[in-house]
Amino acid sequence: MKLSFNFSLLFAFILLFSCSNDKISPAVFQVTPQKIVAVPSQLNEISGIIFQNDTTLLAHNDSGNSPSIYELSLNEKRINRSVKISNALNLDWEDITQDQQYIYIADSGNNLGHRTDLKILRIAKNNLFSNDSIEADFITYDYEDQTDFNQTNSHNFDCEGITNLNNQLFLFSKNRADFKTKIYSLPKEIGDHSAKIENEFEVNGLITGATINNSNDVIALLGYNETGGSFEPFIWLFYEFTSIDFFNGKNKKLELTFDGQMEAITFGRNDNLYLSKESEAGNEEQFIYHLTIDEYLN
Repeated sequence: MKLSFNFSLLFAFILLFSCSNDKISPAVFQVTPQKIVAVPSQLNEISGIIFQNDTTLLAHNDSGNSPSIYELSLNEKRINRSVKISNALNLDWEDITQDQQYIYIADSGNNLGHRTDLKILRIAKNNLFSNDSIEADFITYDYEDQTDFNQTNSHNFDCEGITNLNNQLFLFSKNRADFKTKIYSLPKEIGDHSAKIENEFEVNGLITGATINNSNDVIALLGYNETGGSFEPFIWLFYEFTSIDFFNGKNKKLELTFDGQMEAITFGRNDNLYLSKESEAGNEEQFIYHLTIDEYLN
């Protein structure tokens, strides 16, 4: 009787210890965004988008393309106008965000982990909408935790996601080594800065875009897993967080039901999301997609 009791007690202890150390699996949903408009060929390497109004997005291309911002119609396959940033090159533009006064473009692509010229372009909105060619101010930065700048395909210092809250910019890393993402913070002030690491999260993939809603209470991260030459896109939602502690609230993972190298995401009105992908072949027609997420924020 005593032996049986001790065995039961030991089994219960092992079970309790095991359960207390298991990670809680996130809620995962399969979703199919609505395809709403084809993207013009001038944006075949679309990498960042922001919401302007119910009929218009602002967008930019990836590396090697014109250093321009394009006004993209959501009602038809058309670019209404473009604005060139005359004092910048598109070395590796990866994402875009905005506040009331400025647009910020992250020249933060760092495929081989060796860049020492990372920067954020800061563009005044009152100039953007009244000129066809404007100049940007620059926020240059490095990562406070990067000490090795040797070229490698396996590192954690690429970045393709940027958003902002109050007086800070937030970068979300594309970790090629461990498939997590790190949050870095930067001030919005022009000059040289060191990006401060705030937190990290196991996204189990590569993050390619970030956005925050108008209420500043939901962050969406876009990304994908690459398996056997195919892309499996997903969106992570983070909400009910406190201050800038984005990863310590609730989260949900949305797995998109189609293949594609998704690169650009932005919130519209009422927690609607718009997203798009690059054309891997360069001549493949692509689209802006729309997704409503209210039902997942419970």
